[in-house]
Amino acid sequence: MVTNQQSLRRVDDYGVMGKQPEQITDDLHELMQRKQRALKAKAFFKKLADDPMFAPEPEKCAEKSLTEWLLMAQYPIKQELAFDYEERQYMPSEARPRIDLAELLTLLLRKKGINGTFEDMMDYVLEGGSFQQFLSERRLVKRASMQA
Repeated sequence: MVTNQQSLRRVDDYGVMGKQPEQITDDLHELMQRKQRALKAKAFFKKLADDPMFAPEPEKCAEKSLTEWLLMAQYPIKQELAFDYEERQYMPSEARPRIDLAELLTLLLRKKGINGTFEDMMDYVLEGGSFQQFLSERRLVKRASMQA
């Protein structure tokens, strides 16, 4: 049988003891939002995987490397911070650059003249559209706004 004292120790193990109810609610809300974003991304990538446009062609290998995509998008590589014990401060780590793929895709869309972000594309695909339709419609929106 679990006593109240044991329950309180478990709560303390999760870092909840000593927090105000509002803080706990905010933490749970943030956790739920993160989980929802992860599920949304998973559903999006599942739809993209099922899109015939992305079916692998045996005779064709990858046309561009990640480095070439980064250069084309003029992506600013951000360095992950690591603690330097000699300097006693956080310093950019040369060994581990961080790439935000959503930001990279948004930059690539803009380079191709497409008015939209990765989030717009993800929402469009999850609502039943295809990647190709998104590209076509966004190009038309861009052209119409340029002619006006």
